[in-house]
Amino acid sequence: MLTFHRINSVSDPFFTNLFNLYALAFPPAERRSWANLEYELSYEKRLYACALVQDNMFVGFLNYWLFDKFCYIEHFAISPSLRGKHFGTEAMQILRSKTDLTIVLEVEMPNNPTAIRRIKFYERLGYIVSSHNYAQPPYEGGDFLLPTLIMSNNNHFATTHFELIKETLYAKVYHYEVEKENEEEEI
Repeated sequence: MLTFHRINSVSDPFFTNLFNLYALAFPPAERRSWANLEYELSYEKRLYACALVQDNMFVGFLNYWLFDKFCYIEHFAISPSLRGKHFGTEAMQILRSKTDLTIVLEVEMPNNPTAIRRIKFYERLGYIVSSHNYAQPPYEGGDFLLPTLIMSNNNHFATTHFELIKETLYAKVYHYEVEKENEEEEI
C-alpha cells in the first residue's frame, strides 16, 4: 500500500530522492532551489512535502499546501520507471481521503503531448479546468509569469473563489507581490 511520508527537513532519508526527482520533473523556472525548498520545509507548516513510499521504496512525491479554504498541490511526480502502474492515481485518491477541502492545482497549457496527457490524467480523476486566466509567478528572481491553467475537483468553488485562490497562491506559495496601480493622481 502506498503511504505518504512527510518530509520536514533536508536531513530526512527520502529528501534526496524527492529533490532529485523534483529537479528531473520540473524545469528551474517551475520549481524551488534546494535552499528555497529547505527554507519552506523549515518554516512553513502549511507545506506538506511527502515522499510516496511503497514497501519502503521511494515511488514519487506529492507536495501540497493546506489553507483554510482549499488544498493546493504544488508539485507531484512519480519516478519515471514506475509510471503507468497507477501510483499517481492512488496518491491522488489518498490525498482526497485526507481532506474535505477543495483541491486545486496548476497545469501547463495544453501545448504539447505531455501537457495534454497530464490534463487528461486529472480529468479522469474528476478535476476540471477553470475558465479563469491564470499565470504562475516565478519562484525566484525576476523571471516572467508563466501562463498556466488552474484545475480543481470542485469547479463551483474554484470559479466563485478564484481571486482568493490566486491571491493565496501568489502571497503564500510564491511570495509574489502584485504591483497595484496607484489610483490617486500624483499632484
